[in-house]
Amino acid sequence: MRSKAKWCLLSGLVALVVVPLLGCGFLEELVNPPTLNRQQAVALVIVAGVPYIDDYFKETVGEEEASAYGKIGPATPVGTWDASYQGKGEWEIQGPVTTNSWGECLTTWTLSEAESKIRLIEFNCD
Repeated sequence: MRSKAKWCLLSGLVALVVVPLLGCGFLEELVNPPTLNRQQAVALVIVAGVPYIDDYFKETVGEEEASAYGKIGPATPVGTWDASYQGKGEWEIQGPVTTNSWGECLTTWTLSEAESKIRLIEFNCD
């Protein structure tokens, strides 16, 4: 009988620890792991995002504002790129690009695994 009581007590303690951790996202990657790894997320943005940077920029700021800035591309990825998993199938990817008209710029992108969608969320040039 004592071993059954210990088992119930231990199960209760585990539940008290695990449930709050799931709620705060601590175990998100264990419960809902990403489909891609970091290198794959970066590669997708470099291949499917950077060559079409003007289109993504228009989508981000709007057609009118984008035309006021002029054409960005062609853009070439340079330097070190990094990706971080944000949970729930969302990635944030950051890396520098070089353009003929703007020079070197830092870009930040999001990649949604669920929607298979890339978005340019930040474009900073010195």
